[in-house]
Amino acid sequence: MLISMHGNWTISVKSKEASFPQRFVVSGAISGNGTHDVTATTPPVTVTGNQWSLAILNDPGNGFRLSDTRIKFPTIVSGNFVFDIESNDAGGDKDFNDLVLTCTSPASATDYMLYGNVSLYSGFCRFNPCIRRWLVIDTYTQFLEALKVDQLKAAIKDLYPERIPPTNPNPPDPPPFFTPMMINLTDDLPIPQKRVDVFRSVQVNEGSSKKTAAREMAPSISNFKFDRTVSLSKATSKAVSTTFNRADLAKITDNLRLRCSVEPGVNITLKFSEYDRTAAELAGSAYTGTGDRLQLGHAISDMNGNYIFRFSQSFSELVNEIDNDIPTGEDVAVQARPDIIVSVADSLHPSAILHETAPYFNVPQMRRIDICLPKEKINPSSLCFNGNLIGSLGNVFIGGNQNSAGSLSTAALDRNGYNNHLSASGKITVHNSMAGFGVDCACWGGSIDVKGCMYNLQRKKNDPIVRFYTIRFKKPGGSWQFVTQNYLHPKFSKRFIPFYNGDLVGPHTTSLKVDGAAAQPVPAYINIQAEVFFDGIDWEFSNLDRYAQLNSAIYEAGTPGKVYFLVEGYDAAGNLVPGAKDLIALYINNRPLEYGFGNIDFTGAPEKIPCGLFKLLPSEMNMPLTVQFKAFDAWGFTDFYNLTIGKCPQAIEVDVSSPLSIAGTKSAGVLASGSNANNTDANNCPGYYGTLGDFGTNGFVTVTLQPSAAEGGWLRPGEQFAVLSFGLDAAIRRTNGYNSGIGNPGAHGAAIYLQPK
Repeated sequence: MLISMHGNWTISVKSKEASFPQRFVVSGAISGNGTHDVTATTPPVTVTGNQWSLAILNDPGNGFRLSDTRIKFPTIVSGNFVFDIESNDAGGDKDFNDLVLTCTSPASATDYMLYGNVSLYSGFCRFNPCIRRWLVIDTYTQFLEALKVDQLKAAIKDLYPERIPPTNPNPPDPPPFFTPMMINLTDDLPIPQKRVDVFRSVQVNEGSSKKTAAREMAPSISNFKFDRTVSLSKATSKAVSTTFNRADLAKITDNLRLRCSVEPGVNITLKFSEYDRTAAELAGSAYTGTGDRLQLGHAISDMNGNYIFRFSQSFSELVNEIDNDIPTGEDVAVQARPDIIVSVADSLHPSAILHETAPYFNVPQMRRIDICLPKEKINPSSLCFNGNLIGSLGNVFIGGNQNSAGSLSTAALDRNGYNNHLSASGKITVHNSMAGFGVDCACWGGSIDVKGCMYNLQRKKNDPIVRFYTIRFKKPGGSWQFVTQNYLHPKFSKRFIPFYNGDLVGPHTTSLKVDGAAAQPVPAYINIQAEVFFDGIDWEFSNLDRYAQLNSAIYEAGTPGKVYFLVEGYDAAGNLVPGAKDLIALYINNRPLEYGFGNIDFTGAPEKIPCGLFKLLPSEMNMPLTVQFKAFDAWGFTDFYNLTIGKCPQAIEVDVSSPLSIAGTKSAGVLASGSNANNTDANNCPGYYGTLGDFGTNGFVTVTLQPSAAEGGWLRPGEQFAVLSFGLDAAIRRTNGYNSGIGNPGAHGAAIYLQPK
């Protein structure tokens, strides 16, 4: 796997215990980039750069491929940071000694080295189970569960009273971002005092004052000796009065931890930031998460979840704030210990944070930080183990047998598996809970992520490698055309480039032997999965299995219906790789639901004033009213519709006279409604057309109604004013693989106003 590196390092071969050729690849550095073959005389390689990546590869006989790698945690030796990277090649042993690299870098007094293990926790967890000194509530779900435990609720009420929701049997939807809550289990300080490290200089530049000399010196760790750690201010982080019992709370948390399971967090891209405490937090309040953040960089966890991250922080101008601890004239430099926050971003939308940890306070120059993340918030890494070429569309797994023959037959196109069903018609039924939604008989729309295995980790030694792929599409009866949408994917080493969205994966004009013909230039895409595992190129590992984002409206071409998509993989010589073909059908329909109100008016001619106010004579109090509406999809993907009436200041009962199919007395406010309970996958998705099917028109349906005999008129005796309101709600069955599968365009409303005349 790829190893993320920061700063300047010297890479040396420590040992090689393998018969297969070995090499390592450096990407994204200022100097030292390239492929470095390992021989008995391989010299050390000096690499410089802010952030770069390193990969180890081996050749078992049919080309180089990525080795499994793991990080050994760093130490300081003779003023240098030192750590090893161990690797395991494609051979039969699993000893991780095939190639071992040693990474060495001078340890500056301003450098920080963080390392540790990343894990994901799941299960019935009311808090983060990996942190002992603190009780940390990471998610809104945990927060609601914690409130069910009296002792936890008492602690939250003491420290975070403003976050206790009002009593509500139906709790509100979770917020888009949840700030972790921290409860100290060991003392009465909500968060620790801010601390600084004091360094004593080993030598002083002549001509400099003792107070500034240390800060002017070269920051090499050999020029400084750590002296002590002191508080930034005597007045900060005061203990607060609490009513909960910490000892009892600690016992409860020990028991609740047993209900959680933990697993390694493999190949997760971590974002590190320094947290700047707010004035309230410095004064002693609980952690709020509202302080500023300074981005420090990123790291990737290895196959065991281990990571290493290095960053620099200059000496602080804090001497005046700690003069009580520093005697006048003492030759020192001080450095505030940073508070570190780790977050994981959404690779689809890098500006969106999936999860952010609580701070790790007062981090020293070299610190092990084990990071424990809620699995429900973190997207899994992309790995392929004997998967289909088209393995999922968004979050919807596509099961069944891969259509390797590229057949258009009903049997080959019917993909039923993983509790989902993509039918030969292209309609999708989603019952697998991992999709995050469920729907029967939906069409496809919007931007669709196509994911699958272009490179398989379980491949055999001599299997050919897919280097390029094409995607073609056509409608029934049409001809095949190439997909030419641009597709980008980021490289890890480029993540700091301003406005960088990713490198172009394709299309690139490539010479391929399409349909067995002679080589010809066609639009094709690079198989970045192979480039990661075979070439060590540092494509971002998140969403590596996604190889296309299809704007479905392009392929719908204005008319909803079935569209075939054919994916084919080619080797470096342009030959179709045996078995690297898959074909599916998608029913694409981006048309909006035909949905809304027409005219709402009385059948007679009562006095009408602008803005919908009617003045009714006593003889007009029972005059029929007509309401026009429609809610349909002409291709049969309507889910439901409801037409309702309401009256203020009191409800009204009405008699509907037409259409005859819905005639009768309506006392519950629903004038017309429709759905089709038989429109399910089990019934072969007959479809439902809404008002088009129920009333036989693609225009407005006119509903005629008047007050029932029990009402005595639109206005009851004594009523001087009333409002008649009408609501229309409807939905369409459509998904892009991520949404709810039921698209509700939003309720429509209309109203008229009544006065006696």
